Amino acid sequence: MSEDPASAPPPAPWPRRRVTLVVGLLVAVAIGAVVAWTLDRREPSVQRGAAAAEAFLDASERSLDATYRLEGEFRRTLDDGRELVSGLLVVQRPPDRLQRSLGGTVGVVGGRTVNCATPAGAEYSCALGTEADPWPVRRAEQLQALRDYVGGADPLYAVEAVGNDCFTLDRRRTEPEAVYGSWAELCFDRGTGALRRLEVRREGGATDVLDGFVVAGQVSDADFDLSADDTYDPQGA
Repeated sequence: MSEDPASAPPPAPWPRRRVTLVVGLLVAVAIGAVVAWTLDRREPSVQRGAAAAEAFLDASERSLDATYRLEGEFRRTLDDGRELVSGLLVVQRPPDRLQRSLGGTVGVVGGRTVNCATPAGAEYSCALGTEADPWPVRRAEQLQALRDYVGGADPLYAVEAVGNDCFTLDRRRTEPEAVYGSWAELCFDRGTGALRRLEVRREGGATDVLDGFVVAGQVSDADFDLSADDTYDPQGA
């Protein structure tokens, strides 16, 4: 699978309780509310093993099939401490998908691959895209790659479900093709299914962080525009 570096809503308000004149019942309701509030404030329990891996695969499949527009920030920290920062745009409406960041645009639109870049000393431009594999093929390949990463008796990554629709992947052995590096955290948006945060720690110490600040569940044709936009050009930090 090719590398593709892709906020939960507030909790529902407490239901309105019917007013009662029975003092004992009022006390019981008050105690129950305090207990429930205390339980809700506890740190979510960490889930590991096969159950965590299955939950991660379910969230990833939902994200792969989701339609959304995400705006945010891409931050790459190099092993010497220098940083590159740019705006981040991910637009997905299967089978179409675009990601814009660090001066480039990649994805698939209208059945053809998209590969736009800003070479050093040159202007932003897009190469002629090749025909992409049919969506069912691409979808199946991506899901199978994820299963190979976290499933089976000897998974490449150990998965922890850490709450708030977030998962960590900790690599268990060396594998150069492992797209999630030596360690990764992925958080999914509960409303749309979008991958709203991705942090990947690379070999050698570099780290990529993609943070989505605004996620919407509606996408228009205009969102797939490939025109140059310096919002997504890299800036040193």
